[in-house]
Amino acid sequence: MEQKETKIGFLKRLKKAIFELEDYGFFLGESLSVAFKYFFILVFIVSLIFSLVLTYKCSSAINKAYSYIIKELPEFEFKDNTLHFEKGIDAYDYDYEFRLFADTTENLSEEKINEYKNIIYSNGDYGIILLNEKFILITKTSEDTTKYADYFANLENADAQTVEELTISNKQDLVNLLEKTGISSLLMSVFIIILIGVFLANVFIVFSDICVVGVFGWFAARLCGVNFKINPMIAMSIYSLSLSIVLDLILDVIYVMTGFSVEYFSVIYLLIAYVYIIAAIFMIKYDLIKHTEELKKIIEVQKQVQKEIAEENKEDKESLEEQSEEKMDDTKIEEEKKEENRDPDGSEI
Repeated sequence: MEQKETKIGFLKRLKKAIFELEDYGFFLGESLSVAFKYFFILVFIVSLIFSLVLTYKCSSAINKAYSYIIKELPEFEFKDNTLHFEKGIDAYDYDYEFRLFADTTENLSEEKINEYKNIIYSNGDYGIILLNEKFILITKTSEDTTKYADYFANLENADAQTVEELTISNKQDLVNLLEKTGISSLLMSVFIIILIGVFLANVFIVFSDICVVGVFGWFAARLCGVNFKINPMIAMSIYSLSLSIVLDLILDVIYVMTGFSVEYFSVIYLLIAYVYIIAAIFMIKYDLIKHTEELKKIIEVQKQVQKEIAEENKEDKESLEEQSEEKMDDTKIEEEKKEENRDPDGSEI
């Protein structure tokens, strides 16, 4: 079995897991570590593809934001962790459904801030509100308020003195800073961050799904009269989720690129895995029954052969006994003849 494990690559395993249910019995003969190796490779490839798509989408957004800064953003100044724009901003991007408000009036009322929030919430958009000493980031599921001082102080590997002295006198200073940083290096950093986050999230989510499908499969196997140990059942759960993971990636990519989503796919996602694992259990059960019947036939043939051999041995034994008796009779006749020859015939008198 170890030889088979070394010969079958990832793509062939993926093909078997999706298209060759009748070969799921092969996976039962492997160690659990082989299945987990397949799991991590699959999750990494899925995370890599999705991260590339997200980075591409981010690159479009970053380039669009860079163009907006150069062409449309009003003059501003950032000094002593305080932001000031020459005039207020109310901008909206239809492609990304993103709204930008900037109102750096000192001591801005809460009523005005809530007005900005309500506009973003009412349209179900994403948005950011830039205020004098803080900014508010709003998504469809969360709202975060952060002071500029706290944000720069928490930057990883940031020099405290540099943060305190960070000053942008005008828009051109920001453009120069972006050009110095470089869009490509910024995108590479974004890609690495996204990849790590997406990979860790996928590992946790898919592993949870493996546990759910494994428990379901264990009970289903019991009902079907097949007893599996926990390790083979976990391995089967990993492979049975292959199609669901691939479809989920395709739909996620479509959603990021077009905004189209399939409602209740999370239910379909697990349903596909349940169908796969039940079908695999029935296939394995059928193979076991077929194998058992073949063993019975072999045993019957062996019994028949043994019976025929025993009968032949019996016939040979009887034949040998008959030959032995005939030989004894012939010997006895010869001895009687010799005795007759020894009897006196009267010639001596």
